[in-house]
Amino acid sequence: MRIELIMTVLAGAAGGLVGTLWAGLVSAPLFAHWPALRPQPWQPETAARLLTGAALYGLCGAAAGLLFWLSWGLIAVVSTPWQVVGTVYGALLFTASGLPTLGALALKGRPHHGVVAVLAAEGLVAAISAGVLCAYVWHRVA
Repeated sequence: MRIELIMTVLAGAAGGLVGTLWAGLVSAPLFAHWPALRPQPWQPETAARLLTGAALYGLCGAAAGLLFWLSWGLIAVVSTPWQVVGTVYGALLFTASGLPTLGALALKGRPHHGVVAVLAAEGLVAAISAGVLCAYVWHRVA
């Protein structure tokens, strides 16, 4: 197996896990301190939920890494620093997957707008982290 593939998938998984870190350090305290932001029904964080969320973020990040590798590191974006390529890729990931899901939640579920904003920030941080780490690995290996 090619080293670029393995490293890019691992970088994507690591970037995805930043979403778990963000959820624990930013999202959970926001929901805990502002009851109006809490989704209904509110369920506090447990070890099982934390591990399941980490696995989900890690797997989605690994899938993002595979997609980055399959796209040849966004080869069409030329003469730009790897940081910009990674940020563009992360923003595209969020726009293609996170934004429609959050939009559907906002339109159909009618949650408090604060919930959607907190979850959108969490998803955007995870997507951009995965994108930047994938671009970094691609830049270093290539």
